[in-house]
Amino acid sequence: MRSGFTLVEVLVALVLFELGMLALTGVAAVAARDIASANRIARAHALARNRVETLRPAACSAAASGTTVSGAGTEHWRVQIVGMSRRVSDSVVFRLPGGRTDAAESSTWIHCDR
Repeated sequence: MRSGFTLVEVLVALVLFELGMLALTGVAAVAARDIASANRIARAHALARNRVETLRPAACSAAASGTTVSGAGTEHWRVQIVGMSRRVSDSVVFRLPGGRTDAAESSTWIHCDR
């Protein structure tokens, strides 16, 4: 009796190995797309938070609004007067892989003594 594997056993093992590698490649592609989406979402949230914090010191002076277009997306910010308070808000609309769009928002309330 000979020791070792037959040609059929080796071919079956290679086919199973190839199927496993193809599945792993598909999972890696999905993971890369999800990581890219998460990165864009995190950048958009950070941009919105930074704008709100930038507008906070001058919020009590007057109402204002604006739009900025950057690599992260389109940003719409606003300072609204509500009685003795101000609402500072910012939203960033950005593109996700596959052509979809999403938005990140940040806002805060500031009480003004004037």
